[in-house]
Amino acid sequence: MLRGMHSLFIAGMFLLFCINAKAAGPFHGKQVALSELSKVQIDTSAEAHYEPTRLVAAALAVTLGPFGAHRLYLGTNAKVPLFYGLTFGGFGVLVLIDLGHIIFTKDLTPYEHNTQVLMWAEKETTSGTTPP
Repeated sequence: MLRGMHSLFIAGMFLLFCINAKAAGPFHGKQVALSELSKVQIDTSAEAHYEPTRLVAAALAVTLGPFGAHRLYLGTNAKVPLFYGLTFGGFGVLVLIDLGHIIFTKDLTPYEHNTQVLMWAEKETTSGTTPP
């Protein structure tokens, strides 16, 4: 059991290393003249950062999902990974549902900084009035 978890951890770290190496850009590890660097166009749009977030969150859900690592990456409070760790990711069910939402949802912003245990559940709204 421990050997299998160790292999999953190594595979996850390798995947994150590959993602970071790819995201470093075309000049990573090369000596480049300053005139060439001034020609580089930096894409600061939201879509440029959209897919790596999705890829990293999905990779974390696959490798360390039962411990809530993907939820920590997306931003949450401490109770969510604690719950995931104690129940081993909701006995694997919550991790699979989270992975489906991470992969197939167009916009990940509702899941970022979500403090609910069920990240896909609608957020509770509090109103100042009580129903009659």
